[in-house]
Amino acid sequence: MKNRSEDSVGFDSGPADSREPGFDALDCDGALVVQALSSMLELIREQLGMDVFFVSEFVEGRRVFRHVATAPTMGIIHVGGSHAMEDSICQQVLDGRVPNLARDLRVLRTRQPLPEVTKPIGTHISVPIVMPDGSIYGTLCGFAVERTVDLSARDVRRLEVAAQATARVLAQAAGHAAAG
Repeated sequence: MKNRSEDSVGFDSGPADSREPGFDALDCDGALVVQALSSMLELIREQLGMDVFFVSEFVEGRRVFRHVATAPTMGIIHVGGSHAMEDSICQQVLDGRVPNLARDLRVLRTRQPLPEVTKPIGTHISVPIVMPDGSIYGTLCGFAVERTVDLSARDVRRLEVAAQATARVLAQAAGHAAAG
């Protein structure tokens, strides 16, 4: 098993973390959660015309990819891969330094510094996943590599609804795992 993975466009996913999202031991219900979130991500990715969509979790200063949907030719990120938060655009979105929707990161990059890992990204969309207790689990993000996609504020609102649904599913699964 590799500790690090790097793809052809320069994404370094950092040390692998093989834990599934919110589960120490993956049971039947956990498998259903993984399947449901993976299906949702693929649907969102296809509907918005993006190359990659993922659910990340923030763990000890790192953004860890928990669920990932990619176009067939995109092996950019993988479940369990991670980056330091300061090396991710997620942190800048959460801090309000970057908007939830950046139609063309190349243009934004001319106005402000962005993490090196974002260099091949054209369009980027991201919203926080806020758990029922108010804590930030991570983000629901998507991006297109080296191209732009015509998205709008309405797409951000739709993604916020998907992030709320994701938070509920993760919270229910974690509650079930804790009770089991």
